[in-house]
Amino acid sequence: MEALWTTKWRWNTGYSADSVEWCPVIQHWNVFTCGTYQLNKNGSGGDHEAKQSRLGRIYLFVIDNSTIELSPNQTIETSGILDQKWCYHTIQNYPVLATATSEGILHLYRMVDENGTLNLKLWVEESIGENILALSLDWSTNKTEIEEPDIVVSDSAGSVTVLRVVGDQLLKIGRWNGHGFEAWIAAFNYWNSNIFYSGGDDCVFKSYDARVPEIAVTVNRIHEAGVTVVRNHVDMEHQLLTGSYDERVRLWDTRNLKRSITETNVNGGVWRLKWHPFQKNIILAACMYGGFKILHLEEEINVICEYLEHESIAYGADWKFVDEKPSVVATCSFYDCKLHLGEVEW
Repeated sequence: MEALWTTKWRWNTGYSADSVEWCPVIQHWNVFTCGTYQLNKNGSGGDHEAKQSRLGRIYLFVIDNSTIELSPNQTIETSGILDQKWCYHTIQNYPVLATATSEGILHLYRMVDENGTLNLKLWVEESIGENILALSLDWSTNKTEIEEPDIVVSDSAGSVTVLRVVGDQLLKIGRWNGHGFEAWIAAFNYWNSNIFYSGGDDCVFKSYDARVPEIAVTVNRIHEAGVTVVRNHVDMEHQLLTGSYDERVRLWDTRNLKRSITETNVNGGVWRLKWHPFQKNIILAACMYGGFKILHLEEEINVICEYLEHESIAYGADWKFVDEKPSVVATCSFYDCKLHLGEVEW
């Protein structure tokens, strides 16, 4: 199998771009957000504070048949955005975007229609801890719809925290001290929301059960560098992907996390992995200094396409939730502050 990836639009994000996420709520498949952060070198509290202060922006885009060029519907000034994820279903009839910030705060935004214009409005926020960065997040309900979903957040102190949306609040369910260094990633098992995973800069991949406080259920040390991505499959119950700074993408069976089923080298540290929402064996990978890649899974994982038109670290990548050809992909890169929209055919 081969794939062709062509660029449709390019846009400068101003700040360094690290995440793009298409809205999975069916009425808003044409909406996506781009998250950015940048060190504030003009801080007022001395050199140390200036180095630690991070500014961020969230850009909201709406793409339709009349779109001629990329231009955001909305720009939100905030602290640095390290990760963002849409809930796969509405909550209280609103699409909801969650963001993990450099101030260690989880923000929830509702998307509202104001006189025909879509905007994000801050709804709920909750601190994960003091003097830490919230590094990643995931929703428990990518497969099942409930009104009070859980969110798992990883942080720079090596911990993972599970919170629950209850009414107009975020309630902390538990906190697990999972890693000796940064916990780069936390993610749910979408088939069993009691189970979640984390990966850290200590090269360790762990699984947890929310019913078992404080300790991990399994601990795996097979990765040869920091674990940066964990992604469960929404349609294939036991399939799980991990990615690492060791430049390998690994496929796992969640029933046996002692060793991976197969792995492949993608020639770049793996920062994001996204299963195609409709093609069950196609994977989008952001491979840092190795660019972006399309992977095909059969007996093994094979690279079928490379996209090397970004000029900096490949960080953000996501598929548009539309079951049609060609598939639409949004990507973003860091130091060159670039957002691209492209089309992929195979």
